[in-house]
Amino acid sequence: MTMSPLQRQSLDILQLPLMALEQRIREEAETNPAIDEVVAPKFELDAPAIDPDAVDAEKEASENDDDFQLHQPSVTGGGGEDAEERRRYMFESIRQPVSLEQHLRSQIRTSGLDASGVAIAETIIANLSSTGMLAVTTGEIAEVSEAPLARVEEVLALIQETFDPPGIAARDVTERLSLQLKATDDPNVPLAMRIVSECLGDLAAGGREQRIAASLGVERAAVDAAVRLIKSLTPNPIAEFDAIEPTDYIVPEINVVRSRDGRWVATYDDETATSITINEGLRDYLDDDGVSAEDKSYIRERLRSAEALAHSLEQRTETILRVGEAIVEAQQDFFTYGVSRLRPMTLADIAAKVGRHETTVGRAVEGKYLRSPRGIFELKYFFSTGLKAKGDGQAVVSNKAVMDRIAAIVRGENPSKPFSDQDILTILQREGVEIKRRTVAKYRETLHIPPSSRRRR
Repeated sequence: MTMSPLQRQSLDILQLPLMALEQRIREEAETNPAIDEVVAPKFELDAPAIDPDAVDAEKEASENDDDFQLHQPSVTGGGGEDAEERRRYMFESIRQPVSLEQHLRSQIRTSGLDASGVAIAETIIANLSSTGMLAVTTGEIAEVSEAPLARVEEVLALIQETFDPPGIAARDVTERLSLQLKATDDPNVPLAMRIVSECLGDLAAGGREQRIAASLGVERAAVDAAVRLIKSLTPNPIAEFDAIEPTDYIVPEINVVRSRDGRWVATYDDETATSITINEGLRDYLDDDGVSAEDKSYIRERLRSAEALAHSLEQRTETILRVGEAIVEAQQDFFTYGVSRLRPMTLADIAAKVGRHETTVGRAVEGKYLRSPRGIFELKYFFSTGLKAKGDGQAVVSNKAVMDRIAAIVRGENPSKPFSDQDILTILQREGVEIKRRTVAKYRETLHIPPSSRRRR
């Protein structure tokens, strides 16, 4: 189905985070005399900025302590003309370098992928961790993308082998180093690949070159040269992007509060609402015989454009609120007890509840945040796949909850006898979670928890 210009604009407006939205509207107001005033989000600049690092820390605290209560700095309020001037200065002075995501997406356009491949590649990029690692399994990507697993593996291999920076979208440290080695023109690459794949533990421990040489049956001098090559690689290939990216200031649009009957409910924070007022005085010119037909046509077009923008802004607020309400209703136990009670939930689940297309819900949750007693969370945080209970065909626990449980198991282990992945698997299965050992290992790596051999003290 072909979308009308109004539908396309509404979707574009819906997807924009608040700061980008205000910039977009002000740019439109500069060229459209029918826009009389822009009503922008209000928040106090003198308050500590809430940024993604703070959000990550709040999530971690929430996931580690079910009784965690976040004390938020105030981020609302007017402040008059001086505050508005400071706020505008901040907006206009923010640098706009190319982010890692933009850098990767630009490479998708020249990758030669067809439409389905592009969709898979975008899903992969959207699920990279803060260090550029792939934070989900290819099976999960296949499920979300509704694509064959083999096709997902094919697109992932293309990204890993041809995209810059080398080592991007690796699933573990071994794969990251191997990908960087493959992109290196050095005679020591074959031996370095063997060391990375077969002797990573000795390599990480340091000072074990002789042991590595004996294990692989090669000369010590060759091992020394290969180890020097490995040490020349970039541990974090996206560091240069981290260094130049500006802080993405977060202004939650949804507030989560308890109602009188004890249930959690979502409300839209009116202080963040963005709207425009239309210059109704322009309509008088349409009835003025002294105004040329050409000018009247221009005025009508500008008024229609302003009205369409106003309508898109109203729809944006309504859609984000409805999606927020559906999420909060579905995740009552999360807001009461914490991440251990996070329910598996998909975009399709919420789309069915709010009567919107799945892609519309995807735009509504991207870059939008809610504030709750448990912290500030991006709306898309609440979407996760689920694991089954033994003998039960229904998904009963989210993968995030399982990762939280794995972290708790490791925190409670005996440092002199840490749990192996098999031990963790046995504990989870005893608790009724149907999971495989390789999934335990994947989740452990996602949590940046070393294997048991490196945790022993």
